[in-house]
Amino acid sequence: MKLSLYQRLSLSISLVFIAIASVFYFWSEQVAEQLRYQSQQRLHLSLAASLARDNPLLQQGVYEHGALENLFHTLMVLGPAFEFYFLDPSGSILTYSADKSLVKRDKVDLAPIFSLIKEHAPLPVFGDDPRHLSRKKIFSAAPIFNGAELRGYLYIIVAGEQYDEVFNSNQLSHQLKMYLVLSAAALVFLLILMLGLFRYFTNPVRRLNHDMQAFIDSNFDSSTINLTRWRGNSSNEMHQLGCMFAQLVKQINDQLEKLTKTDQQRRELLSHISHDLRTPLASMQGYIETLALNSISLSEQKRQQFMQTVLRNSQQLNQLIDQIFELAHIEGGQVTVNQEVFNLGELLYDIVAKFSLQANAHNITLKVGPQKCNVQVYCDIGKLDRVLSNLIENALRHTADGGEISLLVQDIDQAQCQLKVMDNGSGIKKEELSYIFDARYRASNSVDNGQKHNGLGLAITKQLLHLLKIDIKAESQFGKGSQFSFNLRKA
Repeated sequence: MKLSLYQRLSLSISLVFIAIASVFYFWSEQVAEQLRYQSQQRLHLSLAASLARDNPLLQQGVYEHGALENLFHTLMVLGPAFEFYFLDPSGSILTYSADKSLVKRDKVDLAPIFSLIKEHAPLPVFGDDPRHLSRKKIFSAAPIFNGAELRGYLYIIVAGEQYDEVFNSNQLSHQLKMYLVLSAAALVFLLILMLGLFRYFTNPVRRLNHDMQAFIDSNFDSSTINLTRWRGNSSNEMHQLGCMFAQLVKQINDQLEKLTKTDQQRRELLSHISHDLRTPLASMQGYIETLALNSISLSEQKRQQFMQTVLRNSQQLNQLIDQIFELAHIEGGQVTVNQEVFNLGELLYDIVAKFSLQANAHNITLKVGPQKCNVQVYCDIGKLDRVLSNLIENALRHTADGGEISLLVQDIDQAQCQLKVMDNGSGIKKEELSYIFDARYRASNSVDNGQKHNGLGLAITKQLLHLLKIDIKAESQFGKGSQFSFNLRKA
């Protein structure tokens, strides 16, 4: 059976409490017993000396077995808690007050007696119990002299066997009642208190565990479950952990949403791109089949015309495939950004020179404004070159012969400048303007001029500028031209 954290803590604290209570009980018993022995021995410390001084027989140091036995018997009747023994100078027991069958020793060690009488050792001092071979008892002792001659020792066991029997029977009954009641009450109170505290402290753990399990059961969709609202400003580590879990859930859901959206976009993009792929392929296949079947009957002029058409379609197909790979490469996060300082004017004139032949072929004017542009910007020159090339290609495609394309640089403030790519071409309808950067979208003006193209250039431009953390803005009037603008950071 698996135990929860709360149950394990409760069981652990119960066992610890029982162990502590047991240790405390036995320790208190030992301390109480030591205090009892110390008090009794201190109270009766001079008992043996007083008897030796007050009793005529002992006072004279006369040893007479019968008389001492009667004396000890009388004293034991008066004080049943005491046991009286008379020892010779070597510690051998000469006479005593007990039944002979009860005495197990013939001799008592004199060292504890000397320690008590001569050295005044700290109490309690334990001596041999004649009624047991190994047991020790507190005692009172005094030397007995006959004149200057040491005749022996009066050895009195202060808490004798009868005292122990009576005390233990009464103590057992009293202890059972007292300790059972106190222990039960203390255990119940402590357990209730600790269980309540543990429940309070482990409640966030249970809630967090419930949230995690519910999140897993919901197939990682937090919109279908109610998660606990944790206090973000709390110093409680569990609330902080709960907040981190909530952030993790949000991040996971955002990532899943993005992956789902991206997967859907990829499916739709492949669906649209497949048409663009089939168009040049079908055209190429048709012309190649015509050349293969009618190569003898076709004139050299027709053959060259067909070959040029196949070549244009193959170039278009190659360009489309390159752009598909480039877009996938960017969206896959496999592109690094290398920022550097460079002269924006030099880059613009290089791009104009790159497209000058294509523009001249259609009598389109390419110009840079202002003519002397010495603005230093901080950007990725390679990606900015690709962005501007895509925008100019798009402008050339939609600008009629004799048109004009301008690259304008305008200062915004000391930190930024704005770059515009403007043309006076066919323009874009207002309702289509917000979709032109979508790779799946083909604007209606894409066929107005009779040119076939795939429309991925603006999608790539948008993704590249997104990598550079730059927003692009498009403005257009249908039939009058378009303008694309974005801001660059000055060096």
